Amino acid sequence: MALSRARRGVALAALAATVLAATASASALKTKTAHLGAVRATITWRDARFFEAKDVRLRITRSGQTALDTTKLGVDRPQTIAVRDLDTDGEAEVIVDFYTGGAHCCFFSRIYGYGGSTYVPGSHVWGDLTYKLRDLNHDGAPELVSADDHFAYEFTAYAFSAFPTQIWDYRSRRLVDVTRSYPALIRRDATRLWKESLRARKSDYADVRGILAAWVADQYRLGRQAHAWSTMRSLNRAGVLGGDSAWPRRTAYLAKLKKFLESHGY
Repeated sequence: MALSRARRGVALAALAATVLAATASASALKTKTAHLGAVRATITWRDARFFEAKDVRLRITRSGQTALDTTKLGVDRPQTIAVRDLDTDGEAEVIVDFYTGGAHCCFFSRIYGYGGSTYVPGSHVWGDLTYKLRDLNHDGAPELVSADDHFAYEFTAYAFSAFPTQIWDYRSRRLVDVTRSYPALIRRDATRLWKESLRARKSDYADVRGILAAWVADQYRLGRQAHAWSTMRSLNRAGVLGGDSAWPRRTAYLAKLKKFLESHGY
């Protein structure tokens, strides 16, 4: 009995140590830093419950002098930080990425541009997706390459949704959609989506409405609307545009898709 009590005591002590270690780890100060030339940016925070953060703080210095020191950043957990000259004006911008938590949302970025005495923030919501910095036109300024999250859940369940490519430039402290300037990348994306739709048609649960919606969006970007609708009408006659009745099917799906693309600037 005495031995059993001793073992229970050891086990409880080990459990308490584990809980304390986890608590200490969760409350530890996290730091990420990036720099370019004279500009250095550091973000610090402590992990809180779920995907939240607390004590979030961003500090930006220029040549060692503080240009921004703010704690007005909310409770969303930081993910990455970068310092890049996004518009080749000789002034580096600071990009901080955040994640709100949740099964399918949301990632967003705060982009800080220098305003003469401090840094002025702008923001962009990526939704379920993120982005990559790539200098597509080799002008020294990276584009932000992503995809259009508006298509999530719009035509089918998230698992069967697809997202047409979307490319952004940073201009005058905001992001501008420049996707149409890169037709080769759009064509590559359209080819990928079409092949994906062919594979999906052979699956046990063939729902291609999400994939084809993204494919049609790419065709719109390429000025091939007539080709897209001729193809979609043929697929409808062939019975391809079915699926879960929670979303429009067949002719109703085509009507919704056309209205959706027009309302989102395609």
